[in-house]
Parts: sequence; structure tokens; C-alpha cells
Amino acid sequence: MEGTLKSATVKQAADGHWHVTFVCHFEREAKEPTHRSPAGIDVGLESFATFDDGEKKAPPKFYRKRERKIKRLQRRVSRCRQGSRNRGKARKRLAVAYAKTRHQRNDWLHQLAILIVCSHDTLCIEDLNLKGLVRTKLAKRFSDAALGTFRRMLEYKGLWYGCQILTVDRFFASSKTCSECGHHQHLALSDRVWTCEQCGTVHDRDVNAARNLLHEGLRILAQGHGESLNACGAEVRRATRSRSALKQEAAGL
Repeated sequence: MEGTLKSATVKQAADGHWHVTFVCHFEREAKEPTHRSPAGIDVGLESFATFDDGEKKAPPKFYRKRERKIKRLQRRVSRCRQGSRNRGKARKRLAVAYAKTRHQRNDWLHQLAILIVCSHDTLCIEDLNLKGLVRTKLAKRFSDAALGTFRRMLEYKGLWYGCQILTVDRFFASSKTCSECGHHQHLALSDRVWTCEQCGTVHDRDVNAARNLLHEGLRILAQGHGESLNACGAEVRRATRSRSALKQEAAGL
């Protein structure tokens, strides 16, 4: 084990497995600059990750594939008497099913994240309001996708392998802006393919959003600050937005 060992925590998971977590302090070596191409990534539910070059990664939906078995195990637990030995066995079987789903998801996310950060030196992603998304009617789908876990993996793996992560503000209209001419157009959530009214370019919604995220992230990097601009050109901060910018954007979109 490298570095200075600070602490060790031993715990037992619900499925009966024991785990030891070590905390170590070590100096991270500076990575030499690379010449790998930057990339814009748009995440969602229809396609888990869409890149600016048109490549898409389909969502694995590990929980959806095992949902029927998990529900059956949950019914077995509820039918057992409280405090009985059979209830304890049923609870352990349920915990094992949940753990297998979690391990499959984490393994897939780790492989995808390491592949992305090793292929690019700059990643431009969107700052999604995940706490708000998991309170909607699509909460189960967002929880199964684990978009927050995927972003955390990109951030710390980016530090390890010299990949810079740029976050674009959530109010930036990446899907409704034409990546060719910059025209803003009103779109419904069901519009997956749309045609720009100004230049006539046919866009895939997710690919167009990934390209706009790449352009906006590189613009933020060139200016040297982390604040973004909304569709009207006004500065957008995480906490508040100006009333004039809101009115202008509503009229423009």
C-alpha cells in the first residue's frame, strides 16, 4: 500500500460480505500535457452517454433487468414472520440480489469512465440537477442510470490520468441551440430529431447537445473562468439568475 496509512474501517455489508476501507495520504505526480482530442458528452436516459462525434452508449438498465426477481424476493420477506429465522434468510437473499445489481452497474461505469478519460484530455459535461430529477416520475430510471456516480468517477479518474473535466451550467440551452448556426428553437421533450429553421440542418437531439457542450466548455476554458452564459448571453450562476435574462430567454426560446 502506497503512502501514509491514516485509517482503516471494517464493516459488514447486508449480503454478509466483509469490507475494509483504507485511507492513505500520498503525493500525486504531475501529468505531462497530452495531445488527445477534447470531447463533449451529453448524458440521458434514451442513450446513457452521447459524444460529439455521434457515438452513443446505450443504458445497461441493470435494475430493470432484475426488477422482477427483486420484487419476488421482497414479497417473500414481507410474508415471513417478524424476527423468524426464515425472514433473516429471505432478507439476506434480497440483499444479495441488490448487491449483484449494484456491482454490475459499478463495474460497467468504471470501465466506461476509464475508457473515456484515457481517450481524451478534456471533457465537457453538463451540470445536471440530479436531486430534482430523482423526484420526478422518472425517478426509478434516473436512479438506475446512476448519472451522479458516473460523473464522480469521471472527476477523480480525470485527476489520475490527466483529463480535465469542464462543467457547463445547467441553464445553457444545449439541446435547443443549433450547433451549426447558433439559432435557438423551441423543442418538445419528444423531439429526438429536429430541423433548424434558419440553416435547415437536421440534428439528432443528443448529438447536437454534445457538440454544443463541447463548444461551450472550450469557450469557458479559453476565457479562464468557470461561469457560463445562458441563451441570451447573460451570466448564469448556480444560485440565482437575473430577471431580465429569464424574460429574454423565455421570449427567445
